[in-house]
Amino acid sequence: MDSKNLKYLIPSIILLILSAFGIFYIINHNKSVSSNTDIVAIVTPTIIPTPTIITIPTVSVTPTATSSTKIKITPTATPTATKKLTPTATPSASPTVTSKVTATPTLTPIPTPTPTITTITTSTPTELTFSSSTDGFSIVYSSSRKLYQDKESSGNRYTFYLTSGNFAVHVGLNGQWAWTTPNRDFSGNLVISGQNTYRYDTDAQTIVDIQYNGKNYTLQCVHNGKATLKAECETFLQSFKLL
Repeated sequence: MDSKNLKYLIPSIILLILSAFGIFYIINHNKSVSSNTDIVAIVTPTIIPTPTIITIPTVSVTPTATSSTKIKITPTATPTATKKLTPTATPSASPTVTSKVTATPTLTPIPTPTPTITTITTSTPTELTFSSSTDGFSIVYSSSRKLYQDKESSGNRYTFYLTSGNFAVHVGLNGQWAWTTPNRDFSGNLVISGQNTYRYDTDAQTIVDIQYNGKNYTLQCVHNGKATLKAECETFLQSFKLL
């Protein structure tokens, strides 16, 4: 055989071999695919149970009214405090102020009533004496004063009027006094008509209490701090006589 032909024969043989090998491979591959397609996988689905819906009934609750008890509180009345005066008696008959109290007793003479004079006796040209058998006392006063007699809640009042300052005699009946004090303590520091007295002094006036034969006598001098009226007051007090 010619070498030129041999050169073409060998590649042809190789090509035939490869072709045969390719055909064999394709046939075997198709069989394999065909056998695989015959197998059918059966998958059983898992059944998920349907949930059951439970209806919860709505309960209507009616609230029960709670009774409330109302407590009525009755306020207790607060007593009104009364201011108390606690003066101290002076050791002598002189008008010395031993205790200063801002509150002044309510002793207001009436300056303009119609005068009712029981008995008037002229002792000197500048002095007059007044006496009352009803209330059992007598007293000497200056003729410059005018005498007025009237009633007050505690009893009788005798006012010896003067524009610069009035003097008065209050006669309390049925255990009453013309004024109120928490410490009416009678002592012998000032004795008038043989009786112990209770004396109370302020810058404006002097008050002396005497208790005798069921009557309460209050002698009052409104001197307003004037020296002349203070001196007249001492004479007025000492002239008081129980009948």
